[in-house]
Amino acid sequence: MKLLAVMGHEETRPLVRELFKKHRVNMFSNISIRGCNCQPSDFESQSWWPADESIGAYSSLCFAILEDDKAVSIMEELESKPVAVEPNFPARAFLMNVEKTA
Repeated sequence: MKLLAVMGHEETRPLVRELFKKHRVNMFSNISIRGCNCQPSDFESQSWWPADESIGAYSSLCFAILEDDKAVSIMEELESKPVAVEPNFPARAFLMNVEKTA
């Protein structure tokens, strides 16, 4: 089992939902978040996220717990066809192992 989390601009949420439906995956949940990089300026910024401490990005985090093969298929599709409303800022996906559920 895998936990797949996809974070992007809020406008990408319907696109992520469509991607999950296409792969017959139920979205477990989604959260609206305000993304920012609150690190002091002398630290290296996170290259994978466009926001900095002066500019907030209204974002969405969608996630699902799913079978390994479906997770791989979705990740491969995201790599070949990124989900994005604005091409310079595609949604980012994170795939993690699920050791146990209760």
